[in-house]
Amino acid sequence: MEETTLYSKKINTRNKAFFLDLKENPNGKFLKVTESNGEKRSFIFIPEEGLKEFSESIDEILSAHF
Repeated sequence: MEETTLYSKKINTRNKAFFLDLKENPNGKFLKVTESNGEKRSFIFIPEEGLKEFSESIDEILSAHF
C-alpha cells in the first residue's frame, strides 16, 4: 500500500531518537511514531480519528506533571 509523508519531525533524547511522521494512504491519515536506539526500532500507529484524543492526553500529562 502506497504511503505519502505529509510531515516529519525528529526528536533526539539521551540515546534514542523519535520520529513523528504524519502519513496518508488510501485508508486515510495516521501518525507513525518510531523509537530508535540505533540497534532496534519500535513503531506505533495512531489513526487520524484518534489523534485529537492522543494529543489531549499528552497535554493533560504534561500539564499535571511538568
